[in-house]
Amino acid sequence: MSTSVGLKESQAVWEPPPTTPVDEAAWRVWTAKGRAQDRRSSAARIRAVKWVTIAGLLAAATLWTHLTPYEVVVRFMVAASSILVMFQAFQSRRYAFGIVFGALVLLYNPVVPVFNFSGDWQRTFVLASAIPFVVSLAWRNVRMAHND
Repeated sequence: MSTSVGLKESQAVWEPPPTTPVDEAAWRVWTAKGRAQDRRSSAARIRAVKWVTIAGLLAAATLWTHLTPYEVVVRFMVAASSILVMFQAFQSRRYAFGIVFGALVLLYNPVVPVFNFSGDWQRTFVLASAIPFVVSLAWRNVRMAHND
């Protein structure tokens, strides 16, 4: 006794749902909104990096006698944030500030140190290194014209 089971073929043919044409104006508004949100979030991240670096430099100048074991951490923090702010400065066409932050990268290089944290003049230098970061907080958002 064998029973065969047969499959019934569907009589309906699947058709994709109708598509609507893209509204170009709505698309441009949506992409502009996304770009504006990306610029705001990028500016907020850079601003946070600047504040953390300022706080780190002021803490390093204040806790100067206890800084020796953490010298590499301070150097790395200042060099990394200087690189980020340097790229932001070059992108916004502020070349003088870009050069200043590039110099800070070279001075605070954690791999090949230019100076060690052992004298009073270095303490003044570390304190003065916070000045470019404070000044860069006053930058206005410059809208760049992109050719997309």
